[in-house]
Amino acid sequence: MPHEHAGKSKERLNGQNDPNRIISKKLKELYSAVEEEGIPDRFLSLLEKLDAAEKNGAPAAKHADE
Repeated sequence: MPHEHAGKSKERLNGQNDPNRIISKKLKELYSAVEEEGIPDRFLSLLEKLDAAEKNGAPAAKHADE
C-alpha cells in the first residue's frame, strides 16, 4: 500500500527521532560548549599586540607570496 509508510514518516518527523531535530539539538549543544570556552591568553596577547601595532602606525606584515 502506498500510504502505509506515510504514517510512520509523519510520526518520525513529529517525534524525537526526527534526524533534523537530532542534528539541530547536537549542533546547538556544540555551539553552546564552544561559546562557553574562554579565549586563550596567548591569542588575547596576540590581539593586543596587533592593536598596539596598528595604533603606532606600524605597517602590516607582508605575505611571502606578494
